[in-house]
Amino acid sequence: MSEPEELWRALASPWRRQLLDLLRAGPHTTGQLAQAIPELSRFAVMQHLEVLTQVDLVVVQRQGRHRYNHLNPVPLRRWYERWVVPLADESAGQLLALQRHVEKSGATTMTFEEQIRTVRIETQLSFDAPPERVFAALTGDTMAWFPHSYGGERTKRVVIEPRVGGAHYEDWGDGQGHLYGHVTQWQPPHRLSLRGRVMPGSILDTAYEITEDGAQSVLRMSKVATGPMSEEEAAGIGRHGDIANYADELRKVVESQHG
Repeated sequence: MSEPEELWRALASPWRRQLLDLLRAGPHTTGQLAQAIPELSRFAVMQHLEVLTQVDLVVVQRQGRHRYNHLNPVPLRRWYERWVVPLADESAGQLLALQRHVEKSGATTMTFEEQIRTVRIETQLSFDAPPERVFAALTGDTMAWFPHSYGGERTKRVVIEPRVGGAHYEDWGDGQGHLYGHVTQWQPPHRLSLRGRVMPGSILDTAYEITEDGAQSVLRMSKVATGPMSEEEAAGIGRHGDIANYADELRKVVESQHG
């Protein structure tokens, strides 16, 4: 059973309330929800869904490669019966009816404030392969080791144009896709830097440095995200933005093609 404080905290975010509104129409995959709210990155949507799942407002059902998110109205009904029904009266009902009438007749604006936060990630990994193989894995078929994308099954490839100023984007075909950002440093096979955004108003800088250590290559990643973000969004960047969380998959790509 969800604690009232946790439920209230989950409902405090307008983005999470918007996700619940979308799920009222029926189950959605995470990709479908991300497409419906283009202001948020797929990672941000995933983090908001995680908060809603923790308080039982969203139930996840997996079908093959798909993750379907279902609305669970039981905690809301329990909260309603505990707090709203005892405190409601006829005059309050009349005021709510007036509010609904006004909102239907004109546009409303939703504003909220978020703290400016900075997330910094420093990671070091070692590979039994030369720097060229590590650099190729970072700039080539990243879908082979990084499981997340904005386009989901529509994503044909992730492109990093090999030059300073080159675009870093998802290619969905027919000119469609999602722009991550741009290359700010291109020095194969030792240095790669990228700048983009994770959510509106934020800046995300990622720098990779690859050095040789005997027969091994050492990859150092430095990632800094700065901007307005919630505590949950900052935590999401820490989890999904750390290349160490995909070390096994990346190592398979790098070392399996070395020999």
